[in-house]
Amino acid sequence: MGLISWLTSVMLLAALTVQAEEGPHRFSVELPTGWQQAAHVRLVLDGMTVAGGQPFKLRAAAIIEGAEPVMLGSAGIVGDRSVGSAPRRLPTLLIEVTRPLRSLADRLGTQPAITIRIEAVDGRNVPLKQLDWSVQSVRLEKGGRN
Repeated sequence: MGLISWLTSVMLLAALTVQAEEGPHRFSVELPTGWQQAAHVRLVLDGMTVAGGQPFKLRAAAIIEGAEPVMLGSAGIVGDRSVGSAPRRLPTLLIEVTRPLRSLADRLGTQPAITIRIEAVDGRNVPLKQLDWSVQSVRLEKGGRN
C-alpha cells in the first residue's frame, strides 16, 4: 500500500469515527419504538477500531440523571498479538441489554433517547484509560430471538 493510499485510509477512518479518544465514551442512543415489549433488545456497535492487540472488555452503562449508572451489559474482545500496536478493525459487536433496560422503564418514561457510557476494562474490571478505541455508530435494536 502506498503512502498516499495509506494516508487517505487513515483520514477516511478518522472522518467516519464517532468517538476517538481514550477513556469511557458517552453516546445518546435513540430508544426503538416499542422497546418495552420486544423479546430482546441489543446494543449494537458498528465499525469499531481499536489500537493494538490487547484483550479487553467493553462495559455499557445507562446514565440516568440524579442516579448511579446502571450496568446494561458487557462483551469481551479477544486480543491479537500479531497486529502489534497497529489499529485493528472489529466486526459488529452486540451486547444483550434486555433485562437491565426493562428495569429502567419507569425512570425512562417516554424519553426518546438514553445516554449510554461505554468503557474499556481489563479482565478484573479495571478501566483501561490508555486504550484508544473508536466506533462509527451505536444504536439499540429490537429483536424477536436471541
